[in-house]
Amino acid sequence: MSRAYFYIFISLYIVAITYLAITLPIGSHEATIYYEGSGIIYHLTHLFDGFFSNSLEFRLPFLLFGFFNIFLFYKMSKHYFENIKDNYLVTTIFMLLPGIITSTILVNIAVIVITLVLLFIIFYKNRTLIGEIIVMLLLLIVHDASIIFFITLSIFSFIKKDRVLLGISLLFGLLTLLYFNKLDIGGKPTGEFLELFGLYIALFSPLVFFYFFYSLYRIWLREEKDILWYISFLSFIFSILLSLRQQVHMTDFAPYVIVSVVLMILSYHRSLYVRLPQFQTYYRVGFMILFSSLILSAMVIIFHKSFFYLLDDKSKHFAYKFYKPYWQVLELKEIGKKCYTVKNRKVQYQLKYYGIERCKEVNVPKIHK
Repeated sequence: MSRAYFYIFISLYIVAITYLAITLPIGSHEATIYYEGSGIIYHLTHLFDGFFSNSLEFRLPFLLFGFFNIFLFYKMSKHYFENIKDNYLVTTIFMLLPGIITSTILVNIAVIVITLVLLFIIFYKNRTLIGEIIVMLLLLIVHDASIIFFITLSIFSFIKKDRVLLGISLLFGLLTLLYFNKLDIGGKPTGEFLELFGLYIALFSPLVFFYFFYSLYRIWLREEKDILWYISFLSFIFSILLSLRQQVHMTDFAPYVIVSVVLMILSYHRSLYVRLPQFQTYYRVGFMILFSSLILSAMVIIFHKSFFYLLDDKSKHFAYKFYKPYWQVLELKEIGKKCYTVKNRKVQYQLKYYGIERCKEVNVPKIHK
């Protein structure tokens, strides 16, 4: 990808994602965090209260983190590719991943964790130990499931015989277990594997995920494994193992897995360039199919609202839960009603954000016969 095309694309991307963040109604998870959350996520959602009259009031910090992640990913990719066009290409793929788009426009911890993981990789590649320690400390404080990251670092540093990193990662891992860890690994086996696999497919898009999984497996068998592979592969394996006994929260694992999409392009290049030009056609065609499917997935998210007009049953739309309370608010305000009560507490918070409070219960006196 040329520099001109990349900058045109990224400009359109920023406009489209910002528009999507503004126009998408508040979700139930977002509304719950907004009204009864705690910690850094809660404070970020209130950082711009009163500055806007739309969803940017609670989404802008996460939007900024998402755009910053694009820059960080581009900087990280320079450690893996010498050709600037490859940096543009892999950054474009990263931007188009459904998981990256949704984490940028929605209130969530994952977008912040992605920032910290990318910063850690950059500091590690630049041999900046102080930066690594600062990032690990922030992860310890910010992410409830940071124990996953420290375990993968411990395994990596033990295999690579990096005593300094091993000691630091073990220390942070111990602190996480003693004081900060909120990762639930209890319960009885429930077999959530298929659900988790479906979430990963949604995170990457179907074709990209299967090729990404193949790339991780290929590197495991044949190629040199660096810190990015260990973080991604081990986090993925841990999530799979946990899913055999309990429901797994994607925000616990996805940030550590998705940042390693750069390995997919590395694997593709190694498969492509070991072959003579006349034998590269099938690989190039396969890549174009995969890239086209990724663009299609991104377009479905960006233009998702248009699909409501194509469905007779709007409840089948994947974004219906965002829009239904908002549509109810419009109907209630049209008839002049200022309160409405629903059983679902999260939905009640969605209504509340748009000015519809829970109706007060009227105590009717009992008549004694």
